[in-house]
Amino acid sequence: MGKRQLAALETRRKLIQAAEKLIRERGFDHVSVSDIAAEAGVAKGSFYTYFQRKEDVVYEIAQDQFATAEERAREIPDVTGQVWTFLEASMEYIQETGLHVCQQWLRNVADQSDLQGKEKLRYDLNVLRKLLQEAAERGELRRDTPAETLARCIAAQYYGAVSLWAISNGEQDPMSILRTYAEGALPGLIQPWRQGKE
Repeated sequence: MGKRQLAALETRRKLIQAAEKLIRERGFDHVSVSDIAAEAGVAKGSFYTYFQRKEDVVYEIAQDQFATAEERAREIPDVTGQVWTFLEASMEYIQETGLHVCQQWLRNVADQSDLQGKEKLRYDLNVLRKLLQEAAERGELRRDTPAETLARCIAAQYYGAVSLWAISNGEQDPMSILRTYAEGALPGLIQPWRQGKE
């Protein structure tokens, strides 16, 4: 890799780190592209070399975190634990990022201006489906387990908790909602498909 490519990667990294720091400190709505560029020590125009808008840098930050959530899930030996670990780790990151970022993300997805929001849903459904399919392949779940349907049911609960947090302006605790789900409905959803159940 040449010097220019290395410099470009370094500038991009600085912008991502600056955005993450400022958004955590001030909230998404109180950080501008100019603020991010200044914090990173680069010209404002440099931001637009790497990102079209502020939301794009937030998405970039999140990608690494959600990949880490998937890795954590795969360390758990049983499928119910894997699913819960993935949901929990993902929600921890969403809460750390802040209510304002979550609300802005939901607004963007709702008005169709955030295609990356739809990518996040596809990513989550894919991870959940794979965890369930792999459990069937290793004999933990029955071969006829409807992985796609179960993944959609699980994702609906997860996105419901995120939405309640955003809509209630933080009054509803999404992690508490997810824990209640993990302790009751989630095992009940998966249990009928465990090997030996007919």
